[in-house]
Amino acid sequence: FNMTRACTLAGRAKGVKGVLSVGRVQTPILGLIVNRYLANKSHASAFYYTVAASLAVGSHRAQARLVVAADAPLDDKNRIIDEAYATQVADACRQKPANVIEARVEEKQTQAPLPFALLDLQVYMSKTHSIDAEKTLALTQALREKYKAITYNRSDCSYLSDEQFAEAPETLSLLSQALPDLAGMFTEVNSERKSRAFDDSKVSAHTAIIPTAVKIDIAQLSDDERAVYMAIVKRYVAQFLPDKRYLSAEVKFGVNGHTFVARSTKVTQPGWTAQVTEENEPDEDASESAEVASPFDALADLKVGDAGVCDGITVAKEKTKPLPLYTEAELLKDLRRVAKYVKDPRIKQLLIDRDQGKKGENGGIGTPATRAAMLAKLQERGFYAVEKKKLIPTQLGLEFIAALPAIATTPDMTALWHEQQQMIEAGELTVDAFLDELEDFIAHQVHNVDLGNVQGDGKPVLDSLNAQCPMCGNDLAVTPRVIGCRACAFKFYPEVSGKMLSPGQIEALLTTGKTGVLKGFHSKKTGKSFDAALKLN
Repeated sequence: FNMTRACTLAGRAKGVKGVLSVGRVQTPILGLIVNRYLANKSHASAFYYTVAASLAVGSHRAQARLVVAADAPLDDKNRIIDEAYATQVADACRQKPANVIEARVEEKQTQAPLPFALLDLQVYMSKTHSIDAEKTLALTQALREKYKAITYNRSDCSYLSDEQFAEAPETLSLLSQALPDLAGMFTEVNSERKSRAFDDSKVSAHTAIIPTAVKIDIAQLSDDERAVYMAIVKRYVAQFLPDKRYLSAEVKFGVNGHTFVARSTKVTQPGWTAQVTEENEPDEDASESAEVASPFDALADLKVGDAGVCDGITVAKEKTKPLPLYTEAELLKDLRRVAKYVKDPRIKQLLIDRDQGKKGENGGIGTPATRAAMLAKLQERGFYAVEKKKLIPTQLGLEFIAALPAIATTPDMTALWHEQQQMIEAGELTVDAFLDELEDFIAHQVHNVDLGNVQGDGKPVLDSLNAQCPMCGNDLAVTPRVIGCRACAFKFYPEVSGKMLSPGQIEALLTTGKTGVLKGFHSKKTGKSFDAALKLN
């Protein structure tokens, strides 16, 4: 708490009223939010080029993308950056013979996702129901303590014990009686099916969060409690449903010395995906490297040696995209693997080693049970705001991270303390020596606190708006203090009765002429807070 006190006192001398908290985990979390925001805003768009071919082989047609050669002019993501090169390849392949050089069709299957650990449940509820992590934790607490409906809710484990497999028939029977809306799901259940989730060797101090063998009255639950409970139930029941089965076809074509590839899949048995939504891990570059579509049956019929022609080819100019701003769901997932953002290879490895044996964690900070509370605290203290599900640092958050030493805003401290704990366990360092070094470190940091230009007030950063002038339709000039039209006399001040409007609220006002009822206005006459809707005259 020494750094928190020192920074808070230094902040008050600059007019900052709130608590400027510094923590080994919470401050690096804020650092991630700030760094992602800055990377997004400072992104300089560049162009890259994709080459796609239309191929006719007998009676079949296929769409295929170029397999880029290693000696091509590429960026760090193996995308062509020279338009002349892409055009040259296209010209060399247009109307040239095309031969199938590789062809395969494979039977594949996908097992049901594992039951929920707390963090996975928080991510899921945030994405599907816009329920934040802290509220999800509170809802699971109620489901466990008030209704006795689920197992231990703060678990970081996604696996179940053999004992729980033996109890499954009773649990499934009670669930089917209590949840008639899931009758279609239970008709596919096989209680003797033992999924990969049941593995004693992977169970930690607790098992995954699953429903208990209790027949509850679902009508007693609130809407949010029901949403969380049903998510837990479906993920558990999915363990007893058939695998999803599908065929995967991949064909490679040789065209005048260049290789093109086409892929397609065909579901043969939906299995658990007929009842539970299939979630794919988001790829930050998915939109920049998407496959071109080809009919599965056409690809499956092709054999090595089949000949045809490349009768169409296109070069598409694409623009690189910035890293997306964090949502709570994506940040929670990133907190399990922050080591990927650490530049020092030794520190990175220390973080990864620290999580050895922890399923789902790979160089993370915090725990599933504490991360949500830290996010809520950072938001409550005005370091970031949430706009359209995006985490946006406030001016205070930006300035505070900029003013703090790097050791406080990165995961390095967690890694170094872990290393010292290992040294203590190995007898290479005494506890007293560790504490003495820690005391010296904190004293040095406290003595050298310098908040630089911190003057922020915890209000959302306002630097751009998705709106035009409501008077003349021209572009707006946006600053944190005033918004003005570049072509007419229209001006708007985003602070109204002591409340700084968020970018989303301002956009609604400028585009529709009104807002819904907003909280947080303050009357100078009465000194009281009040709620109001705004209307643009």
